[in-house]
Amino acid sequence: MRLAAFLFNHGVPHTEKVPRKIPRLLWVVLPLAYLVYFYDLSAAGLLGPDEPRYASISREMARSGDWVTPRLWGDPWFEKPALLYWMSGILFRLGFNTELAPRLPGALLAVGFLAFYWHTLRREFSCRAAWLATLILGSSGMWVAYTQNGVTDIPLAVTYSSAMLLAMPWVARRDTRRLPVSAALFGFAVLAKGLVPLTLAAPLLLGRHVRDWLRWQVLVPFFLVAAPWYALCYWRNGWPFIHEFIVVQHFSRIGSDALKHVQAWWFYLPVLAGALLPWTPLLGLGVSREWLRDRRRLVLLLWAACVLLLFSISLNKLAGYILPALPALAALIALRLDELTAPRARWLLAACGALTVAFPVAARILETVPDSAFAT
Repeated sequence: MRLAAFLFNHGVPHTEKVPRKIPRLLWVVLPLAYLVYFYDLSAAGLLGPDEPRYASISREMARSGDWVTPRLWGDPWFEKPALLYWMSGILFRLGFNTELAPRLPGALLAVGFLAFYWHTLRREFSCRAAWLATLILGSSGMWVAYTQNGVTDIPLAVTYSSAMLLAMPWVARRDTRRLPVSAALFGFAVLAKGLVPLTLAAPLLLGRHVRDWLRWQVLVPFFLVAAPWYALCYWRNGWPFIHEFIVVQHFSRIGSDALKHVQAWWFYLPVLAGALLPWTPLLGLGVSREWLRDRRRLVLLLWAACVLLLFSISLNKLAGYILPALPALAALIALRLDELTAPRARWLLAACGALTVAFPVAARILETVPDSAFAT
């Protein structure tokens, strides 16, 4: 909260030039990033059903040298693509322990993305908005929680969001220089969690020159990144790979209850409220009408809405599915704060800061509630 107050108290200008005092923040930001994302990362054992499963697959890849077919207990496992397994498997090969090897990739990706996120928003909007957005995203409850867990949600959120951010200059000015890198990152997103990122890219159809994405300079980087693993996995495993990975894990999730993750259509409304804590009250700031004239802000709005809508339509829902919406929402909140007067913005930030004090109190209260109260 003091970081946000610093930005308003010292009047960071709305320019592309970085003020002298901004680098001093690094003396606070870097130790905080270490404490939040890396300190004692392997203290707890692997959690839930997914983290141990993915860690086992990654360890088997490292042991066997087969980096194409994911295997669980010796059998092919086609629930997710290979990106997370590769990253964790490399760390297993380097000698990292059972808890750290699956978790370190997510923490590194998250912190690296925050630096990229700040740089991109500073270039497209303002320095103050970039710092506020980075602070909001980097300290939001769901973002921090999922960086401590070796699952596929952070790799998807980072690669997809990076691709969307790199497309901003094209959306605003038809600047196509970054489209090949954006396409390559979409390829990595497809390697992180399947074909879903291509659907989530729908807001880019807002661009007036969609044919720019069909040029060979853009298509080649995407296919060079995404296609080899899919082609090799199909070549080695045939139709079972297509059936399990495409038919079951993509299309069956939409309308079948066989995967046992069925939730109501409004499931993500309370999840989103918790995901953005302690910044949730700032969603009440809304948007201004002028934003509809700014294609960049409109893409951010559609980005967040597309993620929430797509996964709400699906019958099967898990909380982490909406993680890719958080970078867009954090940017929108920061842009709205950037439009307010400094005193009003400081009061709002202080109110959110006070909300963090309630976390340990709520945790102690929840300890006294019997587990049966949460049964469904």
